[in-house]
Amino acid sequence: MANPPRPILVTSINFLWYLLAPIPILALGYAALVNWLPGWFLLIALFAFFMWLFSLAFALYAALRRRGGQPKDPRQ
Repeated sequence: MANPPRPILVTSINFLWYLLAPIPILALGYAALVNWLPGWFLLIALFAFFMWLFSLAFALYAALRRRGGQPKDPRQ
């Protein structure tokens, strides 16, 4: 027996947070580049930047998909 689909937890996307998030990521990368922090913090900043980038891409995809009139859940 198949389980019913789970409800969507996030119903709206606040893109303001996507504008503010790169500021500490870039500050961390800059501090690591000028040796205010150990060099491995640069790897953490790069990882955080790519996570932010993919999160932004998925949020844009979800927002555009909702606006396009496609159904929210194709399993229904």
